[in-house]
Amino acid sequence: MIIAREEMAAALLGLMVEESGFQPRFVPSDQPVAAAIPAQGPFAVLIDCDHPEFNKDLIDLVKTSGARPLLFSPFRSRRDMRDLGSRHGTQAFTLPIEPTTFIRLLST
Repeated sequence: MIIAREEMAAALLGLMVEESGFQPRFVPSDQPVAAAIPAQGPFAVLIDCDHPEFNKDLIDLVKTSGARPLLFSPFRSRRDMRDLGSRHGTQAFTLPIEPTTFIRLLST
């Protein structure tokens, strides 16, 4: 599942997810993010850390659902994302990202 602040980032990640052999899913526009996660039961949730609904509770919800949260940002530095991922106990990356690195993050 992809939770992105900007549609262009969501579309790019959706294509990358599909090229990695997975089926991309998005939050329906009429559903809150917190409701979409348990309803769709994703394997992993790519979360834009600049999305308005991003917070610790959202990450906890993803983990509780059995999915893996992966944080991303098209605007923040790699160092900021590494620190944010560490703080939340998950992996994080910046955009753009190399396809092989993305596949490794998504698959592990």
